[in-house]
Amino acid sequence: MAADMVRDIIQHNYSSILFFLFLVVFVSTNRTFNRSVIWNFLGAAFFTILLTVSDNIRFYSAKLSSPDIYRYLSAACGYSLRPLILFFLALVTSRNFKKNVFYLILPAAVNALISFISIPTGIMFSFTSANRFVHGPLGYLCHVTSLFYMIYILHYLLKQFKSNRIECLVISVIMFSAFIAAFLEHLKLFDLILSQTMGIGIVFYFLLLNVQVYKRDTLTQLLNRRCFYLDLSRLKNRKVVILSMDLNNLKKINDGFGHAAGDAAINTTVECMLAVFYKCARVYRTGGDEFMAIFKKMNLEQARIKVEEFTKKLSQTQFRVACGLAEFNPGDNFEKVISLSDAEMYKHKKFLKELEG
Repeated sequence: MAADMVRDIIQHNYSSILFFLFLVVFVSTNRTFNRSVIWNFLGAAFFTILLTVSDNIRFYSAKLSSPDIYRYLSAACGYSLRPLILFFLALVTSRNFKKNVFYLILPAAVNALISFISIPTGIMFSFTSANRFVHGPLGYLCHVTSLFYMIYILHYLLKQFKSNRIECLVISVIMFSAFIAAFLEHLKLFDLILSQTMGIGIVFYFLLLNVQVYKRDTLTQLLNRRCFYLDLSRLKNRKVVILSMDLNNLKKINDGFGHAAGDAAINTTVECMLAVFYKCARVYRTGGDEFMAIFKKMNLEQARIKVEEFTKKLSQTQFRVACGLAEFNPGDNFEKVISLSDAEMYKHKKFLKELEG
């Protein structure tokens, strides 16, 4: 009997164990992300492992004729860990934004406290003498807390949707899959699938961010210079418009007010770019103060109108960007067209400096 139970446990959790093992190895040896991102991924992985263990205990203790202490402890752990995993994922999703971690963890901490208080009080859950599960007055607190973190994650996904749609899509798929798994477990149609879903999702999220590091600029989340030239090579048989952009006086801002002020200038400028261009062009950061954009479905005059719209929006800030446009036709040399757009940009840059006096 015990041998059959061990066999079932291994069979149900073998893939999850491998995923967690791979994740811990990847995260522990990673030198790409800053320390907080690494610890947040490790936190999500660690508590997902605990959730897997508690879910297995819950699954087998539910088969007993009457509840024992493991039945209560596994239920309390399960209710506590689900929102806690989402908390760590929320920290990763909002890594590029300022946040108060103390207030963010409060819902998960309160939920965990009430979960364990429920063991003697039954305020969240209890069990009948026949080992049947019973919801208490706060039986859905875990679900409400989890929903809070899911909304928080969606909020930050929307904030970066214009610059990084791939991450938004992946996280949305992970959350939708977790929701379906939780729903199926709640209906008692399946067991032990939520922890496996979360584990797989965390692994793929981490791998996605590793890939993104080599494709995107860390500060702005825009695609980088390498992606710009890769995209150009794919568009060699299409008519496109290329836009060269240069943020004026970035060196003066860095020297006079510090690099934090320079970063703020870049981010403000990028926000204006994305607000105007995100539906009609792909924007890239190709250098410190240098940006490029590719218009795939607009001609030169239509792109010029969009650039004027961008300049007008940017005029509401204290920053200025020099812009230059050039049209590429199939058969043209991309480097030559980029040189033309750069030349136009430098003319505009000279004009802006003359205006400044």
